[in-house]
Amino acid sequence: MDIKRTNNNKKIMIIDDDIDITNLFSTFLEYNGYIVDAYTNAVEAIHNFRQNSHDLIILDLKMPKMDGMILYHKIKEIDNNVIICFTTADINYIEDLRKGIIDIEKIVLYKPVLLKDLKNKVDSLLLLSPQDVNGKLSMMILWPQCNILYLFIY
Repeated sequence: MDIKRTNNNKKIMIIDDDIDITNLFSTFLEYNGYIVDAYTNAVEAIHNFRQNSHDLIILDLKMPKMDGMILYHKIKEIDNNVIICFTTADINYIEDLRKGIIDIEKIVLYKPVLLKDLKNKVDSLLLLSPQDVNGKLSMMILWPQCNILYLFIY
């Protein structure tokens, strides 16, 4: 079933094995008017994910039971149009992906993330179409220590 949503009820899925991050992000985003499904278990998250069910997924890259990149590919098999924002505390992990293991032309949020920056990032991503994110947006990086957002577009 294709769910029609307005800008006021965008649906976000958060997948992060850190329960504190999951709770914080989901509470904050719900307070700001988003509908949120949050999971600390990647297997449970993919089991409950359906095509056209979410506008944005905030996905931790390093998780037990199922790596974030494996989960990313499983999600894209179900819904290639969903926008995915990767989160990680390990900058080296992203560097490894960028070096050719995976052609990472996606969005990355580096932890720790300031909540106001999370809100701004989510708002800006949801303004883009999936084609903008998947086709034109090479990398969007939030450096929370400096409150700087770098946007590289090809």
